Amino acid sequence: MRKRTRFIRQVFGLFSLFVILFSYAMFQGGFVSWFLFYSFLPFGLYSLAIAVYPFHRVIVRRVIHQRQLHAGDSLTATVEVRFPIWFPFVALTMEEADVPLLKMEQTKVTIPFIWKRTFSYTYELRELPRGEHIFSALRLTATDFFGLIEKNSIHFAEETILVYPRYIDIMYRKAEQQFDQGMAASLLQIHRDMTMAVGVREYAPGDRFSWVHWKASARKQRLMTKEFEERQRDDLIVVLDRTPTSLFEEIVTFVASFLRAAIKQGVQTGLVSVGSDRTIFPARNGEEHLQRLFYHLAKVACDSHEPFARVISNERANWRATVAFCYVTSYLQKELVFTLGEMSARRHEGTVFLIKDDLTKEERNWMEALRHKGIHVVVVSPRNIMTTLHKGRDEW
Repeated sequence: MRKRTRFIRQVFGLFSLFVILFSYAMFQGGFVSWFLFYSFLPFGLYSLAIAVYPFHRVIVRRVIHQRQLHAGDSLTATVEVRFPIWFPFVALTMEEADVPLLKMEQTKVTIPFIWKRTFSYTYELRELPRGEHIFSALRLTATDFFGLIEKNSIHFAEETILVYPRYIDIMYRKAEQQFDQGMAASLLQIHRDMTMAVGVREYAPGDRFSWVHWKASARKQRLMTKEFEERQRDDLIVVLDRTPTSLFEEIVTFVASFLRAAIKQGVQTGLVSVGSDRTIFPARNGEEHLQRLFYHLAKVACDSHEPFARVISNERANWRATVAFCYVTSYLQKELVFTLGEMSARRHEGTVFLIKDDLTKEERNWMEALRHKGIHVVVVSPRNIMTTLHKGRDEW
């Protein structure tokens, strides 16, 4: 409505100039006054032609050249315009309508002296952020020689692009692997199958009371415990902390890199992502599963309204004891340490990846407390994540 009012004022101002110059020529007379009127006449008529030009019939088409995009990539698009009637435009400004999170000033371009019915221009958007971006419309602005008339028209051409998170080519190993600051033991830990006893042996300190084989103990007159079959944990679950943090993009980058490395290595890998929505991916393998994980990570936001420790407590009932867990977070607090300690006591051992630069003394104490409970803590520097992204190293 505001634009329409402005356009009416411009047209009214144009007619007012016509009337003023014509009245001046009629009452003043002479060569100079009529020269002014006739000199302005072609420019005024040109402005009037722009005002009545049928911009609603203009056909606008957008062609996006890349479909597989990752955060930090550049997007190249071509806009094709076809006019219904030939008209010699002095200048035409074209730009994309606002898209949240994108620097749309990079799409704005002013093209002078358009003499064709069909033309196109190409623009580039650099440093794309992760997420789903919807291009809804393009805006055309035509103007005359003196800027007396400026006519805007919006042409709807919806297009959606999905920018996946960036990832680092890291090596996933079953054996110990060196990370930036710290050592993570094997994520595929040994688990005792409590459902299958393969023999009995003498009681040893540290054995659980529930493992005691009472019949064998009575027979041999000393405590005997059941011996269970050991098997390897081949399933891996990554738990993503979606608590609001300034390091969330680095967290997503690390999770994407870790998931990709594990799945490429053939490990059955899942993801737990709880925020304003609850998304659970069971442990699976294959390229299709990896694409689903990346699709989720492309749109995920740090919008959790409850602490990470509470999310783990709420979800742990759904987890089997035969999987290994990785918790990726940027906070290490008392509640989280207590919850992970309880998980460890229930045979839910895991590894905590702490994405942080400078640790406080309290956080270092919490790290030691977790390590005493058998939970490995690996500190990953966000600065090194960004450096690795730019250098493109093959190993972490």
